[in-house]
Amino acid sequence: MISANETNPRIVMDSPGIEHQVVVSALLIAATIFVHGVFVAAAAAMFRAVKRPAIGVYRFFRDSIALVLIGAWLMLAHSIEISMWAWTFVRLEVFEGWEPALYFSAASYTTLGFGDVLLPEPWRLLSGAAAANGLLLFGLSAAFLFDAAGQLHLGGRRMSD
Repeated sequence: MISANETNPRIVMDSPGIEHQVVVSALLIAATIFVHGVFVAAAAAMFRAVKRPAIGVYRFFRDSIALVLIGAWLMLAHSIEISMWAWTFVRLEVFEGWEPALYFSAASYTTLGFGDVLLPEPWRLLSGAAAANGLLLFGLSAAFLFDAAGQLHLGGRRMSD
């Protein structure tokens, strides 16, 4: 049942069907992928800016700092995406406050899933969507960092170069 009133203009879904959960999941996954894409594109631009030839100790510190900054930047993206899930849970009144919503979102998104905080049964499909979303975006971050580290030739040049 979908209801709204004048004092609380939020849409409240007492018992959402599968289609509501699929729509919410799809929209949220699309939004988080877009956010992550923006962050990865910005990280790639930052990486291109620092990837100039260098030697010695300068190169070591430059490369180390670049990887730390890129990693922190991508973690910021994940934090925003977890917050987007939490905001949705609060907005749908699945959780009453930010703390349990953030906790559950982080546990689901990271696929940690302690199981001590659960979604109500009518919304439980969202937990799987959050986990799949996090798995996909952490994979994207890992692939980007792996490629960046490879382009920096962290172990020096290969023998064939």
